[in-house]
Amino acid sequence: MNRHPTTKTWVFPPEREPQVNRTNLRELAARPERFEHHLTIVAQLGCSQLEIATASEPVYFAHVNISDEYAVALPTGDAMIDMFPMRTFVSDPRTGADVGRYNHRCGDLVLHPYGYAHWPGKLRPPFTPIPFPPGARRCVLTLVYCASTRTPSTAPIVALPEGRKPDDVKPYIDPPPPLSLAALLDGPAGVVARVGDTHLELVDKPARISPPRGGWVVILVGAAPCDLIRVAPGDSLDGAGIDRALILSGDAEPEPIPPSWTELPLPPFAVVEDAPRVALPLTIDTLTVEAASDATVRITVTPDRPEDRFTYEHPGPVEVPRYWLARVLYRCALHGMQLNHVETYGGFFVDDSGPDVELGINQPFGRFAVRIPRAEAMATIERLYRAVAPPGYAERLT
Repeated sequence: MNRHPTTKTWVFPPEREPQVNRTNLRELAARPERFEHHLTIVAQLGCSQLEIATASEPVYFAHVNISDEYAVALPTGDAMIDMFPMRTFVSDPRTGADVGRYNHRCGDLVLHPYGYAHWPGKLRPPFTPIPFPPGARRCVLTLVYCASTRTPSTAPIVALPEGRKPDDVKPYIDPPPPLSLAALLDGPAGVVARVGDTHLELVDKPARISPPRGGWVVILVGAAPCDLIRVAPGDSLDGAGIDRALILSGDAEPEPIPPSWTELPLPPFAVVEDAPRVALPLTIDTLTVEAASDATVRITVTPDRPEDRFTYEHPGPVEVPRYWLARVLYRCALHGMQLNHVETYGGFFVDDSGPDVELGINQPFGRFAVRIPRAEAMATIERLYRAVAPPGYAERLT
């Protein structure tokens, strides 16, 4: 099969007879047309959904979600990738200050708590992109469990798995933010996550899997790792060949098979390497973007109220790395301006939680933004993307 070059070291299942209610998440994530850090919905039930994403470099932004969100790096069959240590920071979205962090690894399900920002793989200054030799990129595969509509937290806090270091889950403040880590590959079975009226249950060597109203099963360890199976209401799944699995179920029946099993959405606009650039400086209402160097841009937002323009709260220019900013802007477009709030280095953010889309700067002393009507937001994001992408930038990674 034709697969994305960054997944060449993954282990894929052998050829099998197609089944309507079964797919393999490695195969879905390895499609050559997919983009990195694209949260692709692969299953839905009630208010919740399962998403997958791939990444060969650190995440570009802090994300404030509309619900609790759980993430786990799934095994890929590449021993080097599956042993890679990971770190996720949790922060206060108002100030950007970190309030806790996880040290985690493949198979660890970590909670990104509602109301906070989470940032996997956050870099330190000067935020330099990783220089991969040709053909050396490798991807991790992540499964995400969250809500599709704004949903208050119902997250259980599970005990730190036996044998883990106490600072694998480390709060920085008191009282601490809600943090939870469950070891899916060797930890105790049971309910490990909840979103709204749905839950994820970890099972170990099940004889049969029979969710009362049906559900979704993700095989973690067994004869077909990373298989995703829809179990219809009243049906059951034979546990033969399943050592460990996650079951998504709840008060609702599983939705039909989503389109993502057979096709990927079209890109929102041409990637930067396929279309003309936009010149800097660029002005969007009271937001100005200027080239500081090939590596960074200088962004200024002038407050709307004249009386605020000369106070100590006036935000001076911030420098933002062009590479990561371009990545963020394309992801906002790729997700149809439905990420709620994302923020990258320097405090530049995109907030699509309201009827308009906000672009601005988040600083400890205040938030300064311009509002773009939603009907104009995609075109504005595209112009900004084409202007800030640094020399040599490419969206298609190999």
